[in-house]
Amino acid sequence: MKRLIASLLVGVVMACVPPFARAQGEASAGASGVARSSDPREQARAMAVKAAAWLRTQQDASGGWSVPSDATKGGPVYPAISGLALAGLVSEPRASAKDDAIARAVGFIIRYQQPDGGIYDRILPSYNTAICAAALAKIDTPRARDAAGRAAEFLKQIQFGEAALAGAGGPEAATPVGPEHPFYGGWGYGNRGRPDVSNTHFALEALREAGVPEADPAFQRAIVFLQRMQMIESTPDGTKVNDQPYAKGSTQGGFIYATAVNKDSVGQGQSFAGEIVESQSGPPGCEATFTLDASVKSPMTRQDAGTRLDAAARSEPALAEGYMLVLGPSGDGKSSRDLTVRAPVTDTEKFRAVIAGAFADVLGDKPAISVRRIDAWQGVSRLRAYGTVSYAGFKSYLYAGLSKSDPRVLAVKDWVSRNYTLDENPGVGTDGLYYYYNVFAPALQAYGQETLLVVAPDGAESRRNWRADLVAKLATLQDADGSFRSVDDRWLEDNKVLITAYALRALQHAAR
Repeated sequence: MKRLIASLLVGVVMACVPPFARAQGEASAGASGVARSSDPREQARAMAVKAAAWLRTQQDASGGWSVPSDATKGGPVYPAISGLALAGLVSEPRASAKDDAIARAVGFIIRYQQPDGGIYDRILPSYNTAICAAALAKIDTPRARDAAGRAAEFLKQIQFGEAALAGAGGPEAATPVGPEHPFYGGWGYGNRGRPDVSNTHFALEALREAGVPEADPAFQRAIVFLQRMQMIESTPDGTKVNDQPYAKGSTQGGFIYATAVNKDSVGQGQSFAGEIVESQSGPPGCEATFTLDASVKSPMTRQDAGTRLDAAARSEPALAEGYMLVLGPSGDGKSSRDLTVRAPVTDTEKFRAVIAGAFADVLGDKPAISVRRIDAWQGVSRLRAYGTVSYAGFKSYLYAGLSKSDPRVLAVKDWVSRNYTLDENPGVGTDGLYYYYNVFAPALQAYGQETLLVVAPDGAESRRNWRADLVAKLATLQDADGSFRSVDDRWLEDNKVLITAYALRALQHAAR
């Protein structure tokens, strides 16, 4: 499961519209077949209707969606995908629990409710339970309410904290820990032995939908965990946020994925976006960025890259003065296919030749090495905050009762302003793009601000209507039948049911 942007003015006016806005306006024509509207909410509703109709055609005889073909042979079922589809159908205007598709989906999901209250089939108890519970809580029938309530209680039991029920949900279940532990307050998949922001935001949404109040200890514990994934040591007013070593001195404001890669790396931190250079200092230099050739099967470890650079420094005096190695997107924090080297070399072509020589065997016949001059080559390499988890953390803070003026909320909102885009999942490209839309819209809808101040890399400021931008972007991705096209296969985003359910959820929040 882990592999588990209203129309704008046209015609002559377009010549006066900034490039970003023009691109979004053009995008809204799309292939969805939905007529362009001046009201992004109206267009979002129309696109949502088509997406929901398509999802209905994909429901199978069991009442679920994307049920694996080997389920009858003992393969695990992932109720969460059906939960996402159900949540989309039941959130449509005039949805009814008596609707055949909805009733059959409820039956399918409840079929997987375990005696402990969780809704899962042997694996991924938190992920499956949270998504299914949030969907069931929207359905006003005794059966659905009871199932959602039992699931909410189960989620409380598998949250890392004093109240964790040892063994609940499986062999790698949450364990009782105190506030000082990096895992405290979080939820995880149950197969890594550590919590993460993705599962935590799903769990908090489920508890909120099930009627659990913000004052509940589960929400309060979660705030502690969320802070430890927000890459900011302290806010400008001096409010202490993240007490973990990997955030010391950081001012990013966005979120990383987890406080550990696994149960054996407590406090290491994990970001699928790799690293970023902060606290830059020192003399001018150059920065070279490159990607391993497609023929190279494995990512390169920091140690291997360092060995190559040390060898190159023996014949390049400027490099011998020092260098910084920065990992790009990384799953383990130790290796990556995308590398950046910073050094006090001021001749760009000379630096390009040094890098090409040091990594010749892994760059292919026509190495693409991007080199640029930088004002200061030194700095601190820290875990990089990225899109999906930053919006998930943003939304979770609000769901847990923090006010819009809370320094922690303002810090992540500032990250959103400086990293605003709908063309990619900022920090990781197209990986998890639909999941990004799935958290982008609920977070901004929960914040309740119609437009956002966006700050470009050069410091230029503009205001963006996030609903219009989202609808315009999704219109380019929706096919005439209402489904959405896959743009990446990571985290199961080659599954059209999953990405259409994600897009439907984003459109429904944009329509509010």
